[in-house]
Amino acid sequence: MIYKLRLSVFRFDAKSDYLPFYKKHIIKVDGEKSIDDLLSVIKEEDRLFDYPQGKNAAIQISGKNLFTNVKISDIVKNFGTELTLMPMSEKRASKDLIVNDDDFYEKFDLLDPFVDSSDKKRFKELVVYHYASDLYKYEDDFQGDALFLFAYEMIKKHPGQEKKILNIIDNENNGIWLHTNICGKTFPTNYEAEDKINSLKNEVLKARN
Repeated sequence: MIYKLRLSVFRFDAKSDYLPFYKKHIIKVDGEKSIDDLLSVIKEEDRLFDYPQGKNAAIQISGKNLFTNVKISDIVKNFGTELTLMPMSEKRASKDLIVNDDDFYEKFDLLDPFVDSSDKKRFKELVVYHYASDLYKYEDDFQGDALFLFAYEMIKKHPGQEKKILNIIDNENNGIWLHTNICGKTFPTNYEAEDKINSLKNEVLKARN
């Protein structure tokens, strides 16, 4: 099925712009195509437009972070045909829908000593959760929900490192106790993610005793 989408697309260049603006597009696209395909069409219309590409590319649509491999038909079903496209984090925007994700990879470094080098691949797959929390908009040092979900999985994989991992996230200033519910912040909604983080809080309490 062909959909006619009315788009408001975030535009900003950190090197030259003081404030972001939104550019309007009306695009017809096959529902079987992906968000990535849609972004490539926008790029064809405006060669100056930039967007994240690659396996773990992600943006925000109508307030929810998602990977760009999601099908257009699923987007229309859940959000309609009038869409706002933004980077996952407005304050980290570097060029249009691309974010400077150095802060995301810095969080991996917190657990790097306790996991295998191959585990970083899994961490990259959690990027949508890093920028999902509203708290992250105000607390730059917040460890982030991606790290908590990663910690949960790494404890299962490396049980001998459990206490050390729990000790890292048990930080009253920027750790797991600052977590707020992220259900509804990503698409599709991952209720299991919230369950994992709550379970991890219980493990942190147990480790204190």
